Amino acid sequence: MLLALVLAVAAQRTPPHWPVSPLFADPGLRAALGNIDPKPSAWAEYLLRAPGKGDLRVRATVLAAVEDGRYWLELATAGESGLASVAKLLIHGNASSLGDVERLYVMIAGQQPIEVPLDEVRPASAKPPAEVQMVERLAPERVHVAAGEFNADVFRVSGTRIWRASGVPLWGLVKARSARQSMELVASGTTGGHSLFPPGWDQGKGSESRK
Repeated sequence: MLLALVLAVAAQRTPPHWPVSPLFADPGLRAALGNIDPKPSAWAEYLLRAPGKGDLRVRATVLAAVEDGRYWLELATAGESGLASVAKLLIHGNASSLGDVERLYVMIAGQQPIEVPLDEVRPASAKPPAEVQMVERLAPERVHVAAGEFNADVFRVSGTRIWRASGVPLWGLVKARSARQSMELVASGTTGGHSLFPPGWDQGKGSESRK
């Protein structure tokens, strides 16, 4: 599931004390979250909390579509001190793994964008697959988050509870909560999403790369 993928990328670009990815590392959770609906200009912003670790904001934006069903997804992460990083991924297919990512660019605050070789982020995905836990569907709930109130479908898997609503862009994710972390929708929209990369930057050529 793409959300697990982009948060894993974010985890590599944020301070090491903030464990972003464990909430979504379990394959059962990925199954409960489902695939992304990549409508251009759609976006969703989340607040991630972990006790004793501070807060982290994650904003995912689908940019303009490319030929052959591909699209650019941009993921911005910001800690309490401000913008931490922006990652831009060129996606094809179902976006269920790094095999569906064609290119990856990262911009750290105050620096120029660079292309990150996919081999640098693929080793973690080469581990033997974990046993998939059964997804339990619970009774629907009316849930209130910072973005508003939603009639949500509720799922539970591997000690994590997930709330999803069809009206929420991208993954439909309203809230997720485990004993270690929580993630809550702050705001979203089906239009207005835009890139945080510098104007005029050529995302297609990838003239800069990290060796």
